[in-house]
Parts: sequence; C-alpha cells; structure tokens
Amino acid sequence: MNIWKKALRNAAVAVTVAGTLLGVSACGLGGDSASSSSSDSDTVNIGVIYPKTGQYAEYGKLFQQGFDLAVEKVNKDGGVKGKKLGLKYYDTQSDAKQDAAVAPKLVSDKSVIAVVGDYASPASSAASPIFQQAGLVHYGFNNSAPTFTDTGDHVWTPQIGQDVYQKANADIVSKTAKKISVVYIENDWGKQAYQYFKEEAEKNGTQIVYESSYLPDSTDLSPILIPARDAQPDAVVNIGYGPDGALVVNTLRDKLGYTGPFFGGQETSEFLDNAGKNAEGTIITGSFSATGTKDAKAQQFVKDFKAKYGNNPGNFEVTAYQAIIDLAYAANKTEPTREGIQKALQTVTDFPLYQGNGGTFKFNTKTRRADNIEPILLIVKDGKFVQYDGE
Repeated sequence: MNIWKKALRNAAVAVTVAGTLLGVSACGLGGDSASSSSSDSDTVNIGVIYPKTGQYAEYGKLFQQGFDLAVEKVNKDGGVKGKKLGLKYYDTQSDAKQDAAVAPKLVSDKSVIAVVGDYASPASSAASPIFQQAGLVHYGFNNSAPTFTDTGDHVWTPQIGQDVYQKANADIVSKTAKKISVVYIENDWGKQAYQYFKEEAEKNGTQIVYESSYLPDSTDLSPILIPARDAQPDAVVNIGYGPDGALVVNTLRDKLGYTGPFFGGQETSEFLDNAGKNAEGTIITGSFSATGTKDAKAQQFVKDFKAKYGNNPGNFEVTAYQAIIDLAYAANKTEPTREGIQKALQTVTDFPLYQGNGGTFKFNTKTRRADNIEPILLIVKDGKFVQYDGE
C-alpha cells in the first residue's frame, strides 16, 4: 500500500475521533499560540503541526527555534501587508492519527492562512487530504517523500526529495565502497528512500551484500547488525533518522567491533551526543552548512540564530526558518489570505533561498516542489558536522 492510500486511511480513521482528540489541553492537540494577540483581527496565523513531545521531540525543538526566529524577523520588518504574523502550534508527536485529527481544527480557524509541518512524511500525508479539501495550503517543509505532494494542488514542499538525496548518498558511498551492508527504518519514508538508494547503487556498480529494515522503536539492533558486519562490507549505510542512526553506529562500534566507514544519522545535537566519538567521520546528505554558506542572507540568519540561541543552526532549523519566511513573502506578494498564499506559490519566481548555494528559488507548479535546491554533503569532524567536498 503506497503512502497516499495509507494517508487516506489514516485520515478517515482519525477524523472519526477528532471530536475527542481536539478537546485536549494546549500542550497537546488543542493548540498553543506563540503570541497572545494571535486571535486578534490585526493578526494572521500560520498553523504548525510538529512533535513537541514523543520520540521525535528533538526535531520539534529545532523546528520551533527556526519558526520563532522567522516570525520575529517578519514582524520586525513590518509583518504581512500591515498585519502581524503569529503561529499556532499543535503537538502531534508526528503521529499520523494525531495529524489527521488536528487538521479539522486548523481548517475551522479562519485566522490560519497556511499550515507547516509535520516532521515525518507519513504523518504529514495523513493531514494533507483535509487541508486539500478545505483549500488550505499545506507546506510540508521537511517532507522529502517524493509522493508527498500527490495529494493535490494545495500541498507544497520546498524540501529536496529523497530521490535526489539518495542519489547523492549512493554516489558518495560508491567512492568509498564496492560492497555495502544497508539497514533502513521500517516505514513508508524509509522504504521509499531505500529503493531510490538501491537503484542508484546498482547503477554505480555498488554491491549490496546485506540489507535489512528495522522498526522505528527498536532498542536492540544486534540481530540485524551482526549479519551486516559478517557480510564483510566495505561500508555500512543507514537510512533512517537521528536517534536510530546513533543506535546503529553505537551497536556497530561498541558491541560488534566494526571499524569501517559508516554513512548515516542526521545533523542534530541528539545524534552527535548519543553517538559520541562513534559519529566521527560519518557522512550524510544535507541542504545547509552554517559554516560553509556564502550567501549573505544565510550568513545573517546564522548570526541572528546564534545571538538568540547560542549555537549555530543546522538543516532542520534553517528549513523551518525558511518555511515561515517563504509564506510571509508569499503573503506580501499577494495578500495574507488562504487564496493569496496559494496564488503566490503558483506564480512567484523569486522566493529567498537560504539552503544550498542561496539566491532564490521557484516552484515547479506541476510537482509543487522547489525547482533548484541541491543537496550538499556533511561530515562529522571533531564532534561537529561540517560541509564535505566529497574528496
């Protein structure tokens, strides 16, 4: 069953229980405003579905930092057509049923002109049909599943697709290894990403000598990593998220004595903290480097972020920041309404780009994905991710 069919099924199930779920407290599905004036007539809001709690809470924290900094900038620069911009947060734990259940609440809130989120593509896709039917833009800024925008013409993402990411991943792996073992997370996103990686690996002549999936909540991966090691690969590749990436590399290094190259994990402090010294030399694909960007506005973003939070931003913070900047830019180009946001995404050709090489970007109106954002490579050196030239 593909991600779209599962999204419809999850949406249908969740909407039947929406009346119960939408009555919970503000720290859950009831919503939590970032501004006390976010219900005033002089304020328009962007709805945020994200994992404030649960297994993906680390990402929710990074997203919120980017969101809040962006709103500060937008309002400091005059807001959107004279109105203040606010955020209405909903903690979904990036769970498909919770996403679909909270979607009607956002649809019924007429102050909400667009929705951003969620972290995981399967969760986001469960809410998309509801937003699509209501004519409310769903801006899945972190959703790299290539099928994410298939729901309809109101579903957009500036995120690089896994088809592009995994091509870059397989290409850099092929420079190091002829034989590899691959383990990947068992969900729609993971299975799709692995298929793209596998196709490109085969084109490159890279032999996959062992492959296995694992459940997202796994706590012991030794049963699948022992045969991965015993297949005597030149490298081990992990396609998953940060927490499981740390579990994979720690199991390989600390329990199983594997000392070869490792490709996997994500650019978060959680991954670096959990993996510790085992993360050193890890290579991943990404879209942004705080220390490597040469784009003036991106450099200013890094400066502002560090001043507010005390550390450099990573890929998740910048994509969240850019999502709000994108939608505010759209509202100022047209009007701060649901219709205005949709029109701008279809017609504006110079959205500010903070990722990759900077500059500007536009959307392909057929795929509703960004046309010209390219991935970069990142490597862990001295406990930090830095841009990698591939050599």
